[in-house]
Amino acid sequence: MIPDTQDLKIYMIHGFASGAKHPNAKADIFEEVFGLPVQQIEYDSAASFAENMVALHRQVDAVPHIMIGTSLGAFYASQLSEHYAEHYAEQVQLLLMLNPCHTPAEILKDAVGVHENFVTGESFEFTHTALQSYAGIPFMDSNIALNRHVLVNLDDDLIDGQRTMDLFGDAVSVTSFPTGGHRFENLADKEVTGFLQGIKPS
Repeated sequence: MIPDTQDLKIYMIHGFASGAKHPNAKADIFEEVFGLPVQQIEYDSAASFAENMVALHRQVDAVPHIMIGTSLGAFYASQLSEHYAEHYAEQVQLLLMLNPCHTPAEILKDAVGVHENFVTGESFEFTHTALQSYAGIPFMDSNIALNRHVLVNLDDDLIDGQRTMDLFGDAVSVTSFPTGGHRFENLADKEVTGFLQGIKPS
């Protein structure tokens, strides 16, 4: 199915061991700032990278005007945005990645084991096989023209924001905030919403 190129919307992808939430305070903030509806799309944290990419593509029914991902969701948001930007460069206006899990095969090594989904409360197992499915997949392809912005919180206790800046600061716009943690609890702060207003697509 070819996605609709006229229906402007935001796609938002959750982090590891999470899922779509209704209501969702963060989605509400993005809707207010960017003036577009947010559609949350989901992947299975226990599944492989390839399986999740198929599942996510099936949920995209319009070319992403804005794609937003948090943590592992930012990794998927990068992959999806680059795919659509290759075909619909003018329609894909912004990729926003919050505290991105930029190298899952490395960052998620200690996550192998049994977890409880934050949203559903259901248990799942993240296997070594699932971890290895991310090996060798780059966070981004700088050859694909795309308006990318990375936001990091320097007090993130799961992903080192300074390392993210060191690794990708020359390739993409990276903006840091002192506090807010891994889940970006500071999203509603004026400093953050003011920044988002400044990168809002025209």
